[in-house]
Amino acid sequence: MDRTAADVQARLATTQGFGELVNALRGMAAARSERARARIAGADAYSRTVAAAIGQALALLPESDAPAPSAADHSPGPSTGEALWLVFGAEQGFNGGYTERVLDALPTGTPAVRTVLLGEQAQHIAHVRGLKIEAHAPLVAHADAVIPTSERLRSLLLATLAKRPAASVELLFGEMGAGNHFELRRQRLLPLDLATLRAAPEQAPRVHQKPAELLDLLAGEYVSARLARATLHSHACENLARLSAMAAAHENIAKMGSTLQDELRRLRQEAITAEVVELAAGLRSLRRQNEAAAKP
Repeated sequence: MDRTAADVQARLATTQGFGELVNALRGMAAARSERARARIAGADAYSRTVAAAIGQALALLPESDAPAPSAADHSPGPSTGEALWLVFGAEQGFNGGYTERVLDALPTGTPAVRTVLLGEQAQHIAHVRGLKIEAHAPLVAHADAVIPTSERLRSLLLATLAKRPAASVELLFGEMGAGNHFELRRQRLLPLDLATLRAAPEQAPRVHQKPAELLDLLAGEYVSARLARATLHSHACENLARLSAMAAAHENIAKMGSTLQDELRRLRQEAITAEVVELAAGLRSLRRQNEAAAKP
């Protein structure tokens, strides 16, 4: 069906309005990504600091006497041979398929993977895919909410493990790299690899608690630090993916707008041409009428 200039004008207005929305989303994604980037260095440093403190606490104990942390708030429980995956998806949409990439990175096999899924948009996509999840929770919309969110996630993890222990807890999240790049990472959260964390400090630290108790407290802090780090990196990656998707959408909208502008000009030119032809035909008809009337 042929479109009129009014139809094209209406579609052009809609396209321009959508372009303004995309630009707004693009600006918010850029701001949130940069805000998260500014905090990532601190989160990474804090995680390393707590790990170093655990190494110092372990050094206060003979290696043969160093127990695995015993507190219930950071133990995966008796081994069941199963791993529990803590999956960091996207909190919001318009992210260029970021959540789909994360879910595709989950290991496959039988029985089904045990999953705690994080992110509201990720939950919707998992439902569409028919993915069975044991628990879910929202992530963050702003980097400033990372610390309370990490504590909430630790409580959710503990509750899930209390219902059904696992042999290990694995993290799956996006990790920011250099420039505008990120990669999906699989990292073990629990049980803690105390052999790797053990260090030989140059000077024994001064402590006011029994080393085993101190180790137990630091292990819980380390879990929270790792969760905060994964949450912050995931938030930055989500917004970087959204920024890329909105940049592509902006380019497509610009092309569509240019096409509609060309079509609108063509239709207007055709309308002007039709009016000129109609006017010329009318003038010729009027001239013939005048000539006929002038004859005797």
